[in-house]
Amino acid sequence: MTSKEDIQALEQQVYQAPVLFEWEYIGSDIKGWLRLLLAIGGPGTLFGSIVLFGARGTIGAYVGLSVMTLLFILMVRYLFIPDSHYHYKLTKLGVHYTQEQLIPEVAYTLVRGFAWVGIAVCLIALFVIGPLAFVGAGAFALMAFGMTNFKSKIDQHRILFADANILFNLKNDVLLDIIPKKKMKLAFSGTIYATSLAKKESIIAELIQQLGEVEVVDIKRLNEQYKHPVYTSAQSEQ
Repeated sequence: MTSKEDIQALEQQVYQAPVLFEWEYIGSDIKGWLRLLLAIGGPGTLFGSIVLFGARGTIGAYVGLSVMTLLFILMVRYLFIPDSHYHYKLTKLGVHYTQEQLIPEVAYTLVRGFAWVGIAVCLIALFVIGPLAFVGAGAFALMAFGMTNFKSKIDQHRILFADANILFNLKNDVLLDIIPKKKMKLAFSGTIYATSLAKKESIIAELIQQLGEVEVVDIKRLNEQYKHPVYTSAQSEQ
C-alpha cells in the first residue's frame, strides 16, 4: 500500500512533470435533463403550491410571483448547479487538471450586493434593538460577511497513475473513469471528460501509451463497471 508521504510526493511530482497532452472540457457531471428538472422542480413546486392552495391576489401579485419564480429557477441553475470549465494536462505520472465553475459574473455581483444589504440590516438592528439583535441574526451576519468576497474559485485536482490501471470507457458518452487494478488510495482513481467521442478516443490512445499495463473496458451504463472483478473481488475480501 502506498504511504501517505509517497502519495504527497507523487502529487507534487505530477505538477512538475512535462505535459505530454492537454485538452479542455466545459460541462457538468449532472445530465442536462436532470439539471433542468432540479432547477424548475423546487421553485416551480413552490409557485404551484401557492396558487393551488389558496393564494388569492391581483394579477400584479401573480406576475410578481412568476418573476420571482423565474429568478429562483435561474439562480438554482446557474448558481447552484452550473457548468464547469475543466483544463486537463496529461503527464507520465498522472493527469492534473483545474476546475472552475462557470457562474455568470452578474450572479456574483448580486450575491455580494445581497450580502452588503444583509450586513446593513444587521447593523441597523444592532442600533435599534441593541446587542440582543445578534442573538437571532448572528448566523446571518457571519454568513453575509463571508459572502461579501464571493467570487469564482479554481480548484486543483489530480489522478495519479498506478502500475496497472483500468479505463472504463462509457460508450456514447464523453466520460472516462480511471482506477487502479489493485486496491489503492483515492488519489489513483478519477473521472475525466472529453469534448467529443472522437476526442475521447484520442485521449484513450494517449493514456494507453503512458499507463503501461492498462485494461480498457467498454461499458454501456456507468454502473456496469461495478460488475468488474476489480470491484467484486474487493467486496469479497471485506
